[in-house]
Amino acid sequence: MTISLNEMATVVQSLLDAELIIENQENQLKESKENARKLREEVIPSSMQELGLAELKLDTGQKITVKQDVYASIPKDNKLSALQWLEDHGHGGLIKTDVVTSYGKGEEEEGRARKLLFKLLAEGEKTKLSRGINAQTLKAFLREQIAKGEDVPLDLFGASPVWTTKIK
Repeated sequence: MTISLNEMATVVQSLLDAELIIENQENQLKESKENARKLREEVIPSSMQELGLAELKLDTGQKITVKQDVYASIPKDNKLSALQWLEDHGHGGLIKTDVVTSYGKGEEEEGRARKLLFKLLAEGEKTKLSRGINAQTLKAFLREQIAKGEDVPLDLFGASPVWTTKIK
C-alpha cells in the first residue's frame, strides 16, 4: 500500500476531528450528569419539602420519593482517627483487617502460601497489614446513625448527608 503525504495529512486530520468530537461529547455528558444530580439532590427534594409531599405518583404510574442518603469517603489523613473513633464508640466490628503477602511464580506449588497461616511471624515473611471499613458498610452505618440522631463526626469520615430522589 502506498500513501501520499496529502492522504496522510487527511488521515491525521480525521483523527484530530474524531478526538475533538469525543472531547465535546464527554463535556456534554459531564454537564448532563451534573444537571441530573442537581435535579435529584436539590431541586426535587426541596420542591417536595416545600409542597409537604412525602411521595408523588405520576400519571405514568411512577412513584417519586425523597430519602436521606449520605456520601462518605474517609480522607487518607483521617483513616486512623476514624477507625479509632469507631472502636472507641463500640463499632469496631465494622472494621476489617487484611494480612497480605505476595509470592513469586511457582511458589504456590511449593505450598508456601498454605503454610503461611501457621508460620507467618516465625518465618519473618514480608506482609502488609491493612485495616479499613467497606465503603458501603460505612455509608449504611452513617445513614443509620444520622437517622437515629446520633452525634457522629461527619468530617472525620468525609461524609455529607444529602436528600436524594428515587423514581420507581
